[in-house]
Amino acid sequence: MPIQSSPDTPASLPSSGTQHALPRAWVVLPALVLGSLAAILGASGSNTELFRALNAAAAGLPASMWAVLTVCGSVLGAIALLAPTLKTQPRLLASAFLAAPLAILFSEGSKRYFDVLRPAGVLDADSFHLIGQKLYVHAFPSGHSTTAFVAAAALVLAWPRAERRPLVGLLVLGTAGLVAFSRIAVGAHWPLDVLTGAAGGWLCGACGVWLSARLRFWEGPGGVRAMATVALATSLALLFVDAGQPDVRLFRIGLAAWGIGGAAAALMQGREDFQS
Repeated sequence: MPIQSSPDTPASLPSSGTQHALPRAWVVLPALVLGSLAAILGASGSNTELFRALNAAAAGLPASMWAVLTVCGSVLGAIALLAPTLKTQPRLLASAFLAAPLAILFSEGSKRYFDVLRPAGVLDADSFHLIGQKLYVHAFPSGHSTTAFVAAAALVLAWPRAERRPLVGLLVLGTAGLVAFSRIAVGAHWPLDVLTGAAGGWLCGACGVWLSARLRFWEGPGGVRAMATVALATSLALLFVDAGQPDVRLFRIGLAAWGIGGAAAALMQGREDFQS
């Protein structure tokens, strides 16, 4: 008679490959929607008109709100936001870090290859709403949108509980969408920049999640300590870098404290594990 495994035996637990499998539908659908919208917008030739309309609509909300959101889309801001996950879910930040080289190549390489002027380099200064630093060149794609959707992909695709992924996905994608939209609201990017950056960032983030299932440095205390050290340094940098939005200094201090606290908690946990 074959021996049946009890619920507590390892045979009943999900295999490592299943546990870390990439949810393909979640990879494809957001990228397909964002990429299709970018293609439609590019073909329509209405990029400038849509920018004017969206930028004007966003001007009805407080400028400080858009400034806060755009700071969250900076590389320093995104790392600080994710830093507290290191203590319990280090794979999330590991996925973002693994996606970073590809995201940098996509964003910075495209900016320099296409060399598209930003709204401030094309439109009259009094014809749109500008918040924060005035930028002129390297518009396409939006780096902040890329960063926001790299972080979103890391959170959604590497979320440890699959049954909660739909709820988490809606919340995270909605937040990332607002961060990306803030680049139009502050007058820094065209809608096509934002959509392309978001689609590219999502795919880069998916690659990072895929790599995290194979390069599992995040499972050991040394890997967590290394990531926490980077998160601590970048969060400290937030205290001195205004990210182009100097009017939200108090928020930057709070975000830096959030990141420093998360990184410190992970470092202290690693120290306790080492001592025990």
